[in-house]
Amino acid sequence: MSATLAIAAAVVFAVANNLQRGAASVVPLEAGGPGRLVLRLLRAPRWLLGSLLGVLALGLHAGALAHGGVITVQSLLAAGLVVALGIEAAQERRWMKAGEALGSGLLVIGVVLVLAIGRPGNGHQVGLSDQVTAGTALLGVAGIGFIGFRLHSRLRTSALVMGAAAGACFALDAVFLKGVADYTGDLDAFPALLDLAGFAAASGLGNLIVQRAYQLAPLRLVLPAVTAGDPLAAFVVGKLVLGETLQGGAWATLAVTSGLILMAVGITITTTASTPPEAAATAESDRPAAGGPAAPNAADPPDRAA
Repeated sequence: MSATLAIAAAVVFAVANNLQRGAASVVPLEAGGPGRLVLRLLRAPRWLLGSLLGVLALGLHAGALAHGGVITVQSLLAAGLVVALGIEAAQERRWMKAGEALGSGLLVIGVVLVLAIGRPGNGHQVGLSDQVTAGTALLGVAGIGFIGFRLHSRLRTSALVMGAAAGACFALDAVFLKGVADYTGDLDAFPALLDLAGFAAASGLGNLIVQRAYQLAPLRLVLPAVTAGDPLAAFVVGKLVLGETLQGGAWATLAVTSGLILMAVGITITTTASTPPEAAATAESDRPAAGGPAAPNAADPPDRAA
């Protein structure tokens, strides 16, 4: 049940993101700042449909976490990148690029190793101590992310630190979302309210950090760190905070380690290959001095809600 819901969420997220990116990409840069962009998108049927699908995907994500562990669900969501690239290739009436195909294959193999051989457990229900631990970790990760922005003189290091921090925030928001799912029938209970607040904080901080990273560095430097950071951080959080132990025997640790490495390498290859040269060049030319406003870039992926 959990794997089925997670796969469904990954597919719906991919379709939703594709619709929203498509709607945003047709808005000319001369149309104005972020405020005007939002107003135009709110009148775009394609973007509204993508938003509705995003809400549906979030519900599927919560359902998957209610029946399974963070490691399993976030790993399968990461594999949704393959679906998104397939949709994009189909829309452009082309085959996937060599780098996209190679990276997608490594990503899928990594997910299979983690889930089929490592077989992580579902862990325990999110309790108050887990909320405090996740909240403390969120503050630390967010702090590291904002410190990364101060390293703007070292562009690659800054992009890696901020991207990884944003990915970790998204992994932590899955912990809080799992807590919300545990209280589906009693959402006004105090623990559920704490989880809702934690989910909103983790999602908001993750999106804020990633947008600051896009403001500072080219897409090709930030996107791999964000996308790979989520499942890697989810493994750490699931194992250490929620007690999602591996059940695959003696080979489990080796298989999971190899799988996580393959996932990270596959995501890096895939996202690098799928970033158009003109998008990277635009991001490079639009990069302001630290603290300055960034020009909107239609190639940037939409904000992450979960």
